[in-house]
Amino acid sequence: MPSAREQIRALARSGETFDQPARYIKELQLEAAREAFTAHRERIPLLRTRAQESGVHAIESADDLVPLLFSHTSYKSYPLSLITGGRWDRLLRWYTTVSVVEPGDVDVEGVQDIDEWTDRITAAGHRPYITSGTSGKVSFLNCDATDLAFLHDILENLTCWPDPLPPKPTRRGYLLAPASGPMRSIDGYRWHADVFARPGETHLLTDEPMRVSELMSSALLRRRMAEGTATPQEISTFESASGAREEELGAAVARIVDDIAAHRAEPLLIAGMNNQQFTLIQALRACGVPDGSLHPETLVLSGGGNKGGALPDDYQQQFAAFYDGVRRVRSYGMTELQGSCLACELGNYHVPPWVIPLVLDEPGEKLLNTEQGLVEGRFAFLDVSLEGRWGGLISGDRVFVDFSPCACGRTGPTVLPDIRRYGDLGGDDKITCAATLDSYVRGMIHG
Repeated sequence: MPSAREQIRALARSGETFDQPARYIKELQLEAAREAFTAHRERIPLLRTRAQESGVHAIESADDLVPLLFSHTSYKSYPLSLITGGRWDRLLRWYTTVSVVEPGDVDVEGVQDIDEWTDRITAAGHRPYITSGTSGKVSFLNCDATDLAFLHDILENLTCWPDPLPPKPTRRGYLLAPASGPMRSIDGYRWHADVFARPGETHLLTDEPMRVSELMSSALLRRRMAEGTATPQEISTFESASGAREEELGAAVARIVDDIAAHRAEPLLIAGMNNQQFTLIQALRACGVPDGSLHPETLVLSGGGNKGGALPDDYQQQFAAFYDGVRRVRSYGMTELQGSCLACELGNYHVPPWVIPLVLDEPGEKLLNTEQGLVEGRFAFLDVSLEGRWGGLISGDRVFVDFSPCACGRTGPTVLPDIRRYGDLGGDDKITCAATLDSYVRGMIHG
């Protein structure tokens, strides 16, 4: 008989992902949580330590999961000096404390930079997805081949749910992203192009790969500039490089704008993060493409938060106006989560069956879940589908989760659209367990 985790993955690949009885899913999830805990406890040192210190030896209820959750900062808990100093063996040791990776699996001999380090991990059969790293440090989130196959397979039944698109390559594609790079969004856009775009008709923002080293160095220099510690020479070099890069990307956007304007009567695929999507929309409007004028079978993928208020408050309304009448993927998710919580007809985000939602108090200590009704708190979860790392995580998001059946007729739980970062609500976004986890990881690196 298939395991509970295998049964949940099979549901994800079917056309009935969100149509199962709530009690059945809850029981299946609890058994899958037990399986995931057993599978990962001895392979991930940080999880093993959390289990020992909290005295959790078995998963009997959702409450047992709370002490086992990692902070969203755990995947960037390495000392930055390991990268700036080229201590690739130490960085690998850190990675093996939070991932299902053995130090002997990865050859780091002769590694020159962080991009080559991530390439070596990829060559060993893993995929270290990164986050944006606006603070100068990126998170490294390990996936294995099973995780990547799962992400790709669910495209066919979940893209544009609850009215999913048939997996046919009938569109002209535009990916507002680099040609490659260790980001889940980049892989996701390419996979969607493979499924939904006509062969040879996908246009990229740039043919260059995304380099982690450039992403991190730019973020670090911006931070030093804000602190007033960057040298005049560093600032001058940075501004020159940034100007040249912006000019290059501006030209690339202009080419894409012209092509979209010329082919807007055809079905299109337009994929990109929210910042790039907003820039594209403004440029298309400026060249005379009116709101709601794209082909109705156009598929639009967008995502990413609004860190630092880079977008206007009404950017989502502007997206809805310009892309009125097309097929849009509407979801709530994050790199740490396999897939996303998808919006129903009423705009509520339905939590997929492979994700156990855990609403916590602001410090991340107490479980607030109920059998029925609405709960406000910090979004945490256990993703039981993950093989390459432990799927238990406490996020930085303040959410409202409704555990009652949705008014659309499907069972809950659902995340309501009012989602905010705790850091944007005037607090420090401090999670109680974060300092303890970081301290343990540092001890493992230097021990």
